Amino acid sequence: MRGVQLGPRETTSRNPAGLTARELDVLALIADGLRNSEIAARLFLSEKTVDHHISSVLRKLGVSSRTKAATEAARLNIPTHSRR
Repeated sequence: MRGVQLGPRETTSRNPAGLTARELDVLALIADGLRNSEIAARLFLSEKTVDHHISSVLRKLGVSSRTKAATEAARLNIPTHSRR
């Protein structure tokens, strides 16, 4: 089903930004201070895929940096630990 747009994710109280499960995984590792290459290795993804996930996380959270993403996740009470 490549190329099929599924539309936006439903938001919940635990995930108000509507992040996908993989985006939550990436956000947790960003919050832990990992670099893209380390995130890619940890999640068995290419660095390019990690770049795409990070761009999506930043867009959905309405922020422009990894640090701001981690801060916004904490503010919104998005769980960033125990996802791995």
